[in-house]
Amino acid sequence: MKKILLILTLCTGLLQISCSEDSVTDSNSTNVPTNNSVDVYVAGQKDNQACYWKNNQPVLLESGGISSPTANKITVVNNDVYVLGMGAGTTTLEVFPMFWKNGVLTNLKTSLSTADEEVMTITDFEVVGSDVYFVGYTKRRIITFDDYSLAYWKNGVKTVVRDYGAYVQNYPKIKAVNNTVYIAASSTGALTLNGYYTNNVFTEVPFATLTGLAKNNNEVYAFGTANSGGYYKNITTGTETSFPAVAAISSMFFENNNLYLTDVASIYKNGVMFDAGQPQLGGIMDFKILNNNTYKVTQVGIDSYISYLTINGVEAAQIPDSQGAFLSLFVVQN
Repeated sequence: MKKILLILTLCTGLLQISCSEDSVTDSNSTNVPTNNSVDVYVAGQKDNQACYWKNNQPVLLESGGISSPTANKITVVNNDVYVLGMGAGTTTLEVFPMFWKNGVLTNLKTSLSTADEEVMTITDFEVVGSDVYFVGYTKRRIITFDDYSLAYWKNGVKTVVRDYGAYVQNYPKIKAVNNTVYIAASSTGALTLNGYYTNNVFTEVPFATLTGLAKNNNEVYAFGTANSGGYYKNITTGTETSFPAVAAISSMFFENNNLYLTDVASIYKNGVMFDAGQPQLGGIMDFKILNNNTYKVTQVGIDSYISYLTINGVEAAQIPDSQGAFLSLFVVQN
C-alpha cells in the first residue's frame, strides 16, 4: 500500500495544543492565533501502529493482531471519534479494513463479510447523526473466477450497488443526504472514477475522472478533472463548473456556504486563490477551514518524507516517515 502522505501557548479564546516527548515534534514552538478554541484531530500512523492525535497528544489504536495498521480518515460527530483504517494481510492483495469508534476496534472484513461474500476493502465512510455508512467491495467466495460487487452498508445492512465481475481497481467515495446515498465510482470497476451513483442509479460524467464527493447543506457535489482542467458538478441541481486554474481538484470543502478546493498545492475560495501554500511543506493531504482559520496536513519528500500540520500557514507539528505519518484531519469547535 502506497504511503501517502505545538507547543502552542495561547491566550483565552485561542487554540492551545501541546506536545509530549512521545508525541510529534514541534520544531518552531510558534504561537498560532485562531479566533476560537478548537480541538484538532489528526489521523495516521505512529511507530507502525494506527494512531490519531488530539491536540498533539497521541492515541494509539488497538490492532487486533492485524499487521501494519494505518488510520486513513477521521471524523468527530457528537463527541464520538470515528476512524477508518487498513491493515496488511499475508498477500499483496489482502487487506483488512478496520474501524474504530472511540478507540474500540471493529474488523470490517469479519463483521461485514457473509458466508457467500467476503469484504475485500472498505474505501470510505460517512457518519450522519447516529447512522454510519461504509462503501467498498465484496467478492463471492465459492466461484472459479473473480466476481466482485460494489456495495455500501448502512448500520451494517448491505446494499449491492453494482455487480462488476472482474477485479476492481477504483476507490469509491460516499455521501448521504436525507437518506439518499451518493457514491463516486465507475460503471465497470476500472481505475477511472467516471461517474456517480444516486441510490444505485448510475450517471456517467464523460471524459472525467472523479476524485470524490462533497456536500453543502442538502446539496452534493462530485469533483475531479474533465477536459484537462478542474471540474465539479452540483449533483442536486445538475450544474457543472469547469475550473481551468488547476489541472484537477483533489479535495473540496464547504464552510459557511463558501466553497474551498485544492489541487494539492494551493487552496481556492469561491474560485479565487485563498492560500498559495508553502512549497517547502509539499502537497496538501487534507485541509479544513473553520472560523476563517486554515488547518492543513501536508507532506514533502519523495524517497522519504515528513508530514506536517500547519495552522494559518504556520508549522504546528511534524513527524518523519521513519516514525509515522499524518493522513487525515478534523477540527471541532469547542
